[in-house]
Amino acid sequence: MQQIRLWEITPERKLAEIPGRNSGLEEWLEDWLASDISVVDPDLMVIGRQVVTGFHGVLDLLCIERTGDLVVVELKSGRTPRDVTAQALDYASWVKDLTYDEVVNIGDRHLGGAGALETSFRERFEADLPEQLNQGHRSLVVADSMDASTVRIVRYLAGLGVPVNVATVQHFQDEVGKELLAQVYLIEPEEVRPGIRGSSARSAYRTVNGLQALADENGIGEIYRRLRDGVRGIFTAQPYYQTVGYVRRLEGGGMRTLMLVEAVPSDDGGMRFTAHGTRFERYMGIGLDGLRDLLPDNTVDCDVRRWNGSSPEERESAQGLEGLFHNMEEVAAFVSGLAARK
Repeated sequence: MQQIRLWEITPERKLAEIPGRNSGLEEWLEDWLASDISVVDPDLMVIGRQVVTGFHGVLDLLCIERTGDLVVVELKSGRTPRDVTAQALDYASWVKDLTYDEVVNIGDRHLGGAGALETSFRERFEADLPEQLNQGHRSLVVADSMDASTVRIVRYLAGLGVPVNVATVQHFQDEVGKELLAQVYLIEPEEVRPGIRGSSARSAYRTVNGLQALADENGIGEIYRRLRDGVRGIFTAQPYYQTVGYVRRLEGGGMRTLMLVEAVPSDDGGMRFTAHGTRFERYMGIGLDGLRDLLPDNTVDCDVRRWNGSSPEERESAQGLEGLFHNMEEVAAFVSGLAARK
């Protein structure tokens, strides 16, 4: 069993061990975590509690990270450590297929109604809700103890790349009645991060520079850098996993993403982009046909009506374009065309 021990440093500079307690912790823990998830992870926000899954189960807590990843949090709650770990993995298999709209609906219901997830996310992380949600997910089991068999299983799964971890939370009370909680992870959290679906890239690529390094590794670094440098001053770069969002800051505050560019190449080595044509016209005065003229010949229409922050009109009729940059000439033509209309 994983065990936490605490000592108090006395005024005489001696150590006095604070005894652990076994009573009452599970009864209160879910309420505590629902109101302050930082007890186990300071980088999460709770977006659902007692979420009914498509498998007729009930997930204790569903959380979101700044990147838009989802985290299944399951509490021991009287179950054996092995049972709760299996349950967390079962729920994760449901969570992995949640669409953008399904995540938003879960969050809005928990946080107070339509638009609540977007507002709460911005307040919590001081950033807009990412255009892409649930690109990765992980499971976190919270328990007051772990038996040796479960520890062995979780370590084995994590070693195979399954993003699962255990946070052991234990309850202490000193001799004057002061109560304390202590928490420790079975595995260092940075070692248990979800990979990017369909890619070998890992969580290190979550900064603009990290995405540049990813593009360099994959042979499209030169055109990626040319685009990034060329639109500086026109757009603000916002990193996701393998994608950078090019964001236009609006007068009076707020931001809108106009373009997404992937740092991982397509099968033929091109750099994939998606452009929100309706927003290019609204915020830069470049109509859909004019935007198409700036982009490579392989550009085709695509659906962007469900992008984050879309107005009701955009959700009805927004138009988008997608395609591939294959060389510096195509990137240069796009950048110069944007600069002329800046």
